[in-house]
Amino acid sequence: MYRLELKYQNLTVREYRLQNGDIRFIGRAPDNHIIIDDPGVSRNHCFIIQMEEELFLGDRGSKHMTLVNGKQVICAKLYHGDSIRIGVHHTLKISVITKDSRGTVSAVCNEKKKLMTTT
Repeated sequence: MYRLELKYQNLTVREYRLQNGDIRFIGRAPDNHIIIDDPGVSRNHCFIIQMEEELFLGDRGSKHMTLVNGKQVICAKLYHGDSIRIGVHHTLKISVITKDSRGTVSAVCNEKKKLMTTT
């Protein structure tokens, strides 16, 4: 499972969780899953999808670039710790999270599934 943290100028304003098969459309338009009211965000900016244990990002032909770790991308595989810049002031931070046997989120792990912090 992955967690996306939407940040505005380094302040977390919302969190989203993704499981296998989940897709999140991102943009200014009200029909997106993640709506970002920023003039630097296109109406239909990009999407993030989880397939099995992997997470991918795709730009939807935005006028304004989508950056992963400071580099412009059209599509990219995402990893724990990646930072996605969307618009002027917004970023999405990627974290890998695990669940215990009761389904409770118990840890945030790095890309090698090693414990980083408990939540």
